[in-house]
Amino acid sequence: MNKNIIIGILGAAVVALAAVILWPKSGPIVDPPPVGPVGSTNVVNGVTNVVIETTMTVDGKETKVIEEAPLVRSVERRPLEPEATKRLHDGPVVVTSLFEANGRAEHASYGKAIRGSYLYTTTVKARSKVLEKSEDAMTGKVRVVEKRTFLQARDHLALFDLDVVIALDTLPVGQVKSFVDGTVTIVGGMATLATKGAAAPVVGMVKAGVWSAFKALEQIDGDSARGMLGLFGVKIPEILEEYVNDRLSKYAGRQLQDAHVALQFIEGKSYLITYTQEEDGRTEKHLRVDFTHENGEPISEPEWEILRSANAFLDSNMVPDARCRVGDRWTIWADEAQELFGAAGEGRADGKISVERVEDQPDGTWTLRIEPSEIRFRSNAGTAAGSMQVKDGNGLVDAENASVKSLQATAAGNLASLNKKRHAMFFDFVKRLNGDSNLRFTLTVDPE
Repeated sequence: MNKNIIIGILGAAVVALAAVILWPKSGPIVDPPPVGPVGSTNVVNGVTNVVIETTMTVDGKETKVIEEAPLVRSVERRPLEPEATKRLHDGPVVVTSLFEANGRAEHASYGKAIRGSYLYTTTVKARSKVLEKSEDAMTGKVRVVEKRTFLQARDHLALFDLDVVIALDTLPVGQVKSFVDGTVTIVGGMATLATKGAAAPVVGMVKAGVWSAFKALEQIDGDSARGMLGLFGVKIPEILEEYVNDRLSKYAGRQLQDAHVALQFIEGKSYLITYTQEEDGRTEKHLRVDFTHENGEPISEPEWEILRSANAFLDSNMVPDARCRVGDRWTIWADEAQELFGAAGEGRADGKISVERVEDQPDGTWTLRIEPSEIRFRSNAGTAAGSMQVKDGNGLVDAENASVKSLQATAAGNLASLNKKRHAMFFDFVKRLNGDSNLRFTLTVDPE
């Protein structure tokens, strides 16, 4: 009888521990303090900022957020070739970008880790129309204004093959022991009352054995909760199996529901993208790209994280010479293909990509082959932010104007290089990544 009581009490304590470990915990969401009235400006390090009001989705509800943003968001890119403006799509065209990543990962917190396989996808579909286009052959001055309306901007995270394991490194050791000890005291007190004091000596024995039980718990750090209970001779009833599975599915669902999906900030909105290039003899020629709302208002940080990879001149970047022939090869810079690879990295993409025009299709459409290469990502501050290895890729080009019809590439990389602000849903759940992920990129351009 004593043995059964010991096993029952200690088993109940560990079951309670497992319940706490599996139960989801979330802290309160605190809005940032106001930075001034909407529309007010201030200058920080020579950059003029304006206070704007945006919305974010929290628990399925839209919440207003007051934040600062540069009055005009801009990037500098490599200068355009003379023919780039002539080959530009006047539109309207619909540009669809798809990004897919799959692999193994885990989310660890509060003494637990949920491990499993994931499939993460993003879809961004935008209508592009050139509103203004001018070029001065004498001065080299170029000005192009593009209106880009985002018809769809969504991401989705699917999880499967889930399992829960003990992750003591996410919980203070003393807190675990204190909890087990306290649970034994409570359950033991109930047992003492139920047996009119007869169980008191047994409860004392169990309390004396808590530390050795905790030592056993340390030894199975990384094992599943089911294995932990089994170590103490506790047979897991079917109802507990159902509980664990239910907790896992609800926990994952809550994490996804609470995620702040950055991509949705731009869905249904229209923006003006202005490309300006001039050479005044004193500074190196470059292409300046400015981003604003259609009404001229500044864009927010979440919008900026997605918009800055937009590039109306993808045609001339991917096919620099419209007079190329079958068998010709050329090299493009990774940042010139940012609209294709922008979904994968934080900040700027560095590296060279080799492209070859291979045999044409029967209808005359050009076929491109993208050869293996490495792309590195750097944050806005210039620090390394990860890399990926492009395995292969291909593309289709309309022969009439050497305009891109579609591009796709496969790659492998550590998703730590993903932009955490852009892919908020993914990072809100996946905290640890096990090895490289398989990546796939697809971009299509279709007349509207």
